[in-house]
This record gives sequence, C-alpha cells and structure tokens, in this order.
Amino acid sequence: MKRDGPDLVNLKSIQDYIQRVADAFAGVIDYEVAIVGEYLEVLAGTGQYKDQIGTVYGSGSINYQLRRTQKSFLVFDPPNGKLCQHCTLKKTCKVLAGLLYPIKLGDKFVGSISLYAFNEAQKENLLKDSAKLETFLQHLVELVSGKLNERALYKRTKKVAEQFDTLINSIREGIVAVDYQGKITHVNRSATDILMVPLNLLNGYMIEEVFAGISMSTLLKMTKPYIEQDIFYKYGQQTLHFMATITEVKYGVAINGFVFSIRSLGEMRKLAGRFIREDRKYTFDGIIGQSTKITNIKKKMCRVATMDSTILITGESGTGKELFARAIHHESLRKKGPFIAVNCGAIPENLLESELFGYEEGAFTGARRSGKPGKFELANGGTIFLDEIGDMPLHLQVKLLRVLQEYTIERVGGVKPLIIDVRIIAATNRDLEEMIKDNQFRNDLYYRLSVIPFHIPPLRERMEDLELLVHCFIQKYNLILGKNIKGYTKDALARMVGYSWPGNVRELENAIEYSANVCPDSLIDASYLPDRIIKHTTALSPLELQESVQSIADLEKSAIEEALKRYGTSNHAKENIARYLGMSRSTLYRKIKEMGIHVD
Repeated sequence: MKRDGPDLVNLKSIQDYIQRVADAFAGVIDYEVAIVGEYLEVLAGTGQYKDQIGTVYGSGSINYQLRRTQKSFLVFDPPNGKLCQHCTLKKTCKVLAGLLYPIKLGDKFVGSISLYAFNEAQKENLLKDSAKLETFLQHLVELVSGKLNERALYKRTKKVAEQFDTLINSIREGIVAVDYQGKITHVNRSATDILMVPLNLLNGYMIEEVFAGISMSTLLKMTKPYIEQDIFYKYGQQTLHFMATITEVKYGVAINGFVFSIRSLGEMRKLAGRFIREDRKYTFDGIIGQSTKITNIKKKMCRVATMDSTILITGESGTGKELFARAIHHESLRKKGPFIAVNCGAIPENLLESELFGYEEGAFTGARRSGKPGKFELANGGTIFLDEIGDMPLHLQVKLLRVLQEYTIERVGGVKPLIIDVRIIAATNRDLEEMIKDNQFRNDLYYRLSVIPFHIPPLRERMEDLELLVHCFIQKYNLILGKNIKGYTKDALARMVGYSWPGNVRELENAIEYSANVCPDSLIDASYLPDRIIKHTTALSPLELQESVQSIADLEKSAIEEALKRYGTSNHAKENIARYLGMSRSTLYRKIKEMGIHVD
C-alpha cells in the first residue's frame, strides 16, 4: 500500500497543526481527543492518546469501522459493544464512551477526530451533549480540511513553480524577468552563464543597475515588443554587448512586468551561420558560380528537376554532388517529400542491404522484433540520393536494378514485395565505364542510372568562379567567427589561383575557414593560407606585391557587373541577380549607385 509520496497531502503533512488543535480543543472540553490518519495511525492526541502517537490500529478497531463506513459513531460501552468485539486492544481499553467523526478532503477519507470519556461523569455528559459535540466536531473538521486544502494549494503552487523553473532553465536564451517596478524577480541558468554571475545573485536588483541604458520609463512607453535590441552589461572593467528581445507581461490591461530574452553576439553568429549552412545551400541560388560550365549545369538541372527520370551525377570528391542533388529535389514536385541521402561507401557491405531495403522480424541475429524499414521506404514520396554508387557490391546492384525496373523492394527476410514511389539520384567520383570493363559494375544498371547524366567540373576547370567562392566563404566565416575580414592580398590570390585544389570547393572552403581563424588582420595574406597551399605554389615578385589588394568591394562590383551582362538590366533580371548574390533588391540598387556601375 502506498503511504506518503512527494505530492500527497494528508493529515501527517500538517501533524504539528492538528496536535495544536487537539491541545486547544481539550482545553475547553472535559474529554480526551484523538486524531487518527487514513492508515489508522495515531497522529495527534491528548492524555493517553498523546503517548500512543505512532500506534497503528488494527482491522478490528472502531477506527477501522469508521474508515470503512465513513460515518460518525457514538459508542456507549466500547469494550463490550458490538463494534469493538474484534479489537485487539479490547482487554486493556479504559474508554467508557466515544464520539468519532470522519475527516474528508472532498470525497476522500483522510482520517478521523474522536472524543473519549474515561469516567462516568464524562460519559454522561458526552451522551447527553452528543448532538452539540458532533456539530462542534463538524466545524473542527472543516477547519482541518481548510488547512489541508491550503497545504494542497501550496504544494501545487510549489510544483508548478518547480516545473516553471525547469522549463525556463532548459531554454538556451538567457531569461531575465522584472516586475512592474523594474526589480529583477527571476534569472534562468542560461542568463547567469551569459552574464557570468552566480544563480540568484541578480534577484532584487533594479534593471537599470544591471543593463546600461535601460530604464522603466523607456520600457513603459513600449507599444510593441523590442526585437533584437542592443543592451550593454557592465562586468568588472568590461562592458559586454548583447542582443535582447523585450516583451511586456500584462495582467488584464495593466503592465505587470517585462521579460528580457538575451543572447550573446557569439550565439547570434552561430545561429546565423547555421541558417546560411542549412537554408540557402539546398537551392540552385545557393550554389555559387558564374562560370559557363556551372551556369549551364544549373539551367539543365532546373529543366529536368520536375521530371522523375533517374539522374547520375559524376565528379571528383568535393565538387558538391550532394548539393546539386538536394537542389534538384528542392526544385522538384517532390520537394515536400523526404530527401534521404545514403553513402554506399560508408556502410559496411554486410549491413548495406538491410539499410537500403529494411528487414523483417527474425531476419538475422540481433534484428529488431518488429523489423525495420529501409532507406527506400523512408524516402517514399520523395527522393533517395545514393552517393558513392560505385562502391555498391555486385549482388546489391542486381537488387537495385529490380527497384528501377519494377518500382518494388523486398525487405531482408521478407517474401512480400512493397511498392514504392521514389526518385533515384545516384552519384560517384569513380569511372563507372572503366568499372564495367573490369566487371565491377553492371552495364545494365549503369544505363538505368544514367538516364540523365551530369558531370560536375573540378574547381581547377572553373577557376573563374574562385574569387566569387572566396568572397562568399569570407562573408560566411566573418559572420560565424565574428571577424571583419575585408579581402585578401594579391599574393594570397595568386597562391590560390596557382593551386590545383584536389579537394575542390570543399577544400577551398576549409582553407578559407582556416585563414579566417588565424588571420588577425583585415586582409588575408598568403602567410595565413594552409601550409599545403604555400608549399605547392610560388610567391609573387616584390614588384607584383606593390599592386593593390583585391577587396570584397572589388569582388562585389565585378560580380554585379558580370551578372548584369549575363542576365540583363530589367527589373525582373535585377530581382533574380539580387537573389543569386544573396542580397535584397534595394541593397543591389544601392550598391550599383555607390559603385558607379553603369546600367543602360
């Protein structure tokens, strides 16, 4: 049987209080008082019952009968009465009469309060005044029940407050709450980490004492929430800069306080960087490049994206094959469906079949009891991207060929074909035609996969895109790392142009990330490039080094001029150019004017 739990409200939880009630009650009447809990344990009392606190009455006791019936009892001769005939204390009981009254909390029995007579005079008075005493007990029970309700409300309020604290402390943003006077009432753990103060230290301070430039008079004039407001916090000899969203808290129509949601600038940069990585890169606009080769590939891919024919993308490692596959999916009619990427070369051969096609219960030792869907099932209604398709073993090539021919799969250990609706895009950095000659790849599968083939050129074959790529990567890592790099020196550019980039665009991005980390200046010099680039390239002569540096502004100007030549100068063309260059149309117009770019 469950006794006292952390959320349980019972008479034991107010034991000190009911003992005071018993003592006070016994002081005004000539009877002994006993208060018993719901599990028949004596919790409070006077006289001999005070000595019995902790004693538990058995199932033959009169208190047990009271709990069972939940009705008040008037007992005339307890030791000899019918209700007491099975009581284990019958032989030693000195009670001559008793009045017992149940204590309830709603419909729940929580205990009883009793009056007992131990002499003839007490017995006579108790029997004579039983009706009045019962009314008195009823009022007393109401008093105890009220205390229990108060205790229950306190515990519920405390629990809600603890849940609120847990919720607030789980939020990554710093939360600072102030009351209507501007006094800080709550600070979550993230805020104490951001502000570098112990928990609860700021409670009680006025908001003006913590954040410079913030005053209640200003806050009270708010007509709408302040979004990404600059706020400053003095920490020792430093003044720290944060971004905050400030929202008013209302009770009815009256302002009851304000909540500050604060973030460090470093966190804002991380979020911005994540947005750059996760959002724009999955569209053709997010694929950087103005070279003829890349422009033609993007145009052709856009045309076939809405079809369901199988596509094979070839290219060296680091050319962005998955990026193009995701862009095709994003432009397709399946874009609301899943995009599932599988690297056939990264999964052990003995696991690849079950990963792709799933398995039924009991298919092999260690298989899940309910089986498991494979990647093809998970991609149903969308696109599956099979990267490193050249690493797929021959026996699985046969199974993949069947998928392409019949649009069905069969789980490992299964006997029932499953119909699927999936578009397949495959990619490889290997020469599949040479593999066919060496009997490492099936020619029939190759022809099925390469219905629409695309080859992504290596970076060394599209060097006209290098400066634009460098420009975009500098902007990206300026935002992520909180740097303010304006460009690079002529020598650094010459080194990058003279390098062969075996790792292609991925290697270039990694090189710029490295340079952004180690460069303390506003320009990336050749000395801040990775050692492998310096080792395999030649420095410029002193005369060449005297020439001007290539800046971000120069790159932007040349990129805008090239885009205007390529796409035209109409309003629609400018809108496309702005989207392609990752800026608003108004920003594009402003840059055209500031840079003195001539537009017909």
